[in-house]
Amino acid sequence: MTSDGYPTAAEVSRAAEFLASQHITTTGCRRCGTEISGVNGRYACGVCGWTNHWSEGHSDLPTAEDDDVDV
Repeated sequence: MTSDGYPTAAEVSRAAEFLASQHITTTGCRRCGTEISGVNGRYACGVCGWTNHWSEGHSDLPTAEDDDVDV
């Protein structure tokens, strides 16, 4: 972040790259049949609470090493 609270050009570029790799997907809930949408094949049903396992997504999840946030 810049001193005035805005993201730097590099941060904006990384965010845009990340968002470009995300895809909205839709399926039927395996528990109640409600049509639900998720990101990259990962779903959670707001009606019955069902979620699919994280490994069922269409892409690998980032690792802790991929997170470059300073703590």
